[in-house]
Amino acid sequence: MKRTSLHRRLGVALPALVLLAGAAGCDSLLDVDRKDLILPGDLQGDPNAAQALVNASESQYKRAFNWVANSGAAATDEAIFAHGWSPWEDYDERDLSGVGCPHDCIGYGYMASARTTSRNNAVAAKGTGALEARAWAYAGYSTLLLADYQCQVAIGGKLVSRDEAYDTAIAYLKQAVDLATAARNDTLVNLANVGIARAYLNRWNLNEAISYARKVDPQFKAWVRFSSSPNWDDWVNVYNLYNRTSGLRDPNEFNLALDPKDWSAARTDLRLPYDPSPRRMFTSKPEGRVGLLPYTPYSFEGWTPGNTTRIRDDADIMFASGLEAQHILAEASLWGGSGGWSQGEVLSFLNARRAVGGHGPFTGSDLKGEERAQRMMDLYFAGYRLPDLLRYQAHHGVDLWPRGAMGGYPDGVPYRYGGVTCWPVGQSEGMS
Repeated sequence: MKRTSLHRRLGVALPALVLLAGAAGCDSLLDVDRKDLILPGDLQGDPNAAQALVNASESQYKRAFNWVANSGAAATDEAIFAHGWSPWEDYDERDLSGVGCPHDCIGYGYMASARTTSRNNAVAAKGTGALEARAWAYAGYSTLLLADYQCQVAIGGKLVSRDEAYDTAIAYLKQAVDLATAARNDTLVNLANVGIARAYLNRWNLNEAISYARKVDPQFKAWVRFSSSPNWDDWVNVYNLYNRTSGLRDPNEFNLALDPKDWSAARTDLRLPYDPSPRRMFTSKPEGRVGLLPYTPYSFEGWTPGNTTRIRDDADIMFASGLEAQHILAEASLWGGSGGWSQGEVLSFLNARRAVGGHGPFTGSDLKGEERAQRMMDLYFAGYRLPDLLRYQAHHGVDLWPRGAMGGYPDGVPYRYGGVTCWPVGQSEGMS
């Protein structure tokens, strides 16, 4: 049975909280003799109010993640992207600007709102045990999303570096660990520890990355939940955006595809099945562009080895897991972190992942490169690739960004990739 959807749970608890907030702040709408009856602090310790706050934080994170995972795939070597509305193609073209659409008018607002909302909700949920822990976990993951993708992050009224943003995320997530431990909630402890390990890896503190990754249950999985909806516009906060960009909402709107130059019958992996026949993409350019249709990948609900199922609108996406923690252990160990795995343990892990993809044991000598390859396939389309490419370029000395002629176009077409890597701060922030 499909899990209860987040937006339906929000429909019960959140309106009551909105009414409370409105009563506290709108004298012109509701005039009472005792305006001090409802104060912001009165929500603290109230489990019903806290549940509504946590639901709101999850909803904000889901909306941001939905956009960022899809656009991040387009901005890297995971996919090519085309659309009839040309600004949306800026992610794929790697010439994204912080001014106007699509980043400042859509994606950046989702990301910034998720961080601010979740942090404020965590403070307001004080004294509610596991609910407060969950609120801090989403505050941490919303901050991670900004640190992973943005060149700078607006925190506390100023722009800070990615490393400083990671430090903030770590502080939030450690708060979640403490509260979840006290509440004996192992799921939340695992969720927070994966996030801490991720932040330390991207910050290139390998020892701490290993330390926290080791604390995560290898079987742990956390999902961003999506639900079916016949409403086209519900991609914002209900259904999986990959469903729309795969052309399922409208056969003419096939936007996101695998690059035929990168994928062919010679490159197969059971974790990312695809249709090998190129098909026309929906694009703003006069020249025809083609791509390969991806089927349901490993990190998505509904995956089976080598499936031929298009990504469903209600397919959940695994956004944190024990598998991610194992990849953190493998990478950090290979690059000199202490307390991690031996090369033999790393090789055993990588061979197990290769088997999932339908491949035999690794016989090469570049374990670091093999870890990069296996991580990519395990986490495809789940929002990891752009921060991974930033980390590889900065610390591995490896540049895997799309360069040169853009994929999917006929030979001789003049379109070439730009040089944007991390994303700019939106002009609407007023700090760029």
